[in-house]
Amino acid sequence: MKIVLIGSPILRKKAQPIRKVTSELVHLAESMEDLMKPIGVGLAAPQVGLSQAFFIYDVGEGLHIVVNPQILDRKGSATDEEGCLSIPGVYAPVDRATEITLSYLDQRGKRRIHRYVDFEARVIQHEFDHLQGMLFVDRITDPSTISVQEGSPVGAALTQTIREKGQQL
Repeated sequence: MKIVLIGSPILRKKAQPIRKVTSELVHLAESMEDLMKPIGVGLAAPQVGLSQAFFIYDVGEGLHIVVNPQILDRKGSATDEEGCLSIPGVYAPVDRATEITLSYLDQRGKRRIHRYVDFEARVIQHEFDHLQGMLFVDRITDPSTISVQEGSPVGAALTQTIREKGQQL
């Protein structure tokens, strides 16, 4: 299993809902954690080449598995820098809701509805976007705010594409 980079068509497709949370799915999600760490805090199934509606994240409180999520409500707004494991070395400020209410299935297949705030809400929204076929670069409002780390395998090409074609990559 490896992380799929920007340009792969699977990153632009809406992920398929999961019919049933199985032990195989949970094991797969847990195995994704090794790809996510040490530099990431979230990873969605499309980022490992799977068109399945689930993602994992860990904001310091342990691994969370989120299946078939739906954002029921969004409140507030804040802009902060984001990056993405599928777009290595590229960072830009993105506006996101500061509070969300999320409905999802947990690793036992139980429906949960929970409110998230601040950084955790940002991470969930970023990963949720992956399940919709959207990348954080689609939310950049000012291309001049993009920063590219030296040696980024996609940075220069991405910056050029954004400047030439606008936001939709």
